[in-house]
Amino acid sequence: IVMADAVGDQLDFSYVAPPTTITDGCSLPDMNLYILNDGSVLYNTSEAIGGFQFIVDGVTLTGASGGAAGDAGFLISNSATEILGFSLTGATIEGCGTLLVAEFSEGEQPSGLSNIVMADAVGDQLDFNYYSDSAIAGCTDDTACNYNTDATEDDGSCEYAQENYDCDGNCIID
Repeated sequence: IVMADAVGDQLDFSYVAPPTTITDGCSLPDMNLYILNDGSVLYNTSEAIGGFQFIVDGVTLTGASGGAAGDAGFLISNSATEILGFSLTGATIEGCGTLLVAEFSEGEQPSGLSNIVMADAVGDQLDFNYYSDSAIAGCTDDTACNYNTDATEDDGSCEYAQENYDCDGNCIID
């Protein structure tokens, strides 16, 4: 790609692939949720889900049901902004697909999910994110001192502790 300004000087341009259109949960990265405009909350997980809680942004909820949570017999409840689901029998949800369908007034469109809390069958928190179509640059190496849990694209900024030291400069050997 060669782009120039009005006097012929080269401009720094690069091609960026368009974002992937998410149409089902299996299109998501692992450990992610995403909500479609119709209220379908999609999921992809490599860990068994035993319960969940999240806020649906941009709409007033009137209900929530169905999906893998309904199929697994989860109790699903909602307030005007938040959805909660869990199993009293120890059932779990695995794989990918539609977690549930959020219901809201016609004409409203959800803008995302926030305050996501996902747990396994014994209540330990699972590290879930809301999938965003736009990349978030940062350090994606969880062994780095400046690891960014929100980063979706590694920008080469990772910083590491010196050998035998932790990230705060403390000696970790005798």
